[in-house]
Amino acid sequence: MRLRPGITLLVFAVVAILMWGVTTTVGTTIAGGKQQFQAWRTAHWRTLLLIWAAEVAAVSIPALVVVGRRMASLAEQQEQAVVQARGVGRLAVRALQGDDGAVKRLLALLDDPQAPVRWQSARALAFLDDAAVEKELFRKVRYWDVDLKLGLVDVLRRTMDIRAVKLLRLLSRDRNPMVARKAGSALAIVTSRSGSIDAVVARRRKEAQAKAKRDAARARRDGAAGRPSSPPPGGPPAPPADGH
Repeated sequence: MRLRPGITLLVFAVVAILMWGVTTTVGTTIAGGKQQFQAWRTAHWRTLLLIWAAEVAAVSIPALVVVGRRMASLAEQQEQAVVQARGVGRLAVRALQGDDGAVKRLLALLDDPQAPVRWQSARALAFLDDAAVEKELFRKVRYWDVDLKLGLVDVLRRTMDIRAVKLLRLLSRDRNPMVARKAGSALAIVTSRSGSIDAVVARRRKEAQAKAKRDAARARRDGAAGRPSSPPPGGPPAPPADGH
């Protein structure tokens, strides 16, 4: 993996500072004292710089190789997690459509080594609103470690879906106080958000009903205005009599 220039410079800077201290300490010991080393450094400063540069190169290059491999490994893990999470999304769609095989696969993914896969699977299962599925989901999530539970709380809080309330309520009663506190805060946010949405929906429904009533009344008035007037009782007036 190709490292960014900033990371390469940072590695060189850290190694250069460390190796300058090591070179100074070793040189002072070999010269027999600080003043003797300073005198030798003044007389042979080019040699000192060459020694220091060689030390920096000898340490920096292996360090860059190690850092590059580590970053490549992390990038590969993240890419695999993204791909697997997308696969979880497709399984979630099938599960919501009533595919029992997809539900069983999502339950199995709750034990996946990739944390994002576990979080997305748990969220998808929480949306099914099935008692048997919820029982198995809660059983598995209850035995997750603290970091996994905290990550799941973040995922459910960002989802802002009322269907996640049951799982958040379970996590709010977790034995770990950090998980319980964070889940309780997320539960309050999700429920308040869903409540405000319900209020907006109710208000818009009332506005739509009022508008429909006004339109119906206007249509009745327009119909009455366009209807021809009825003749007076007794029939139409008689024609005037002939003078003859």
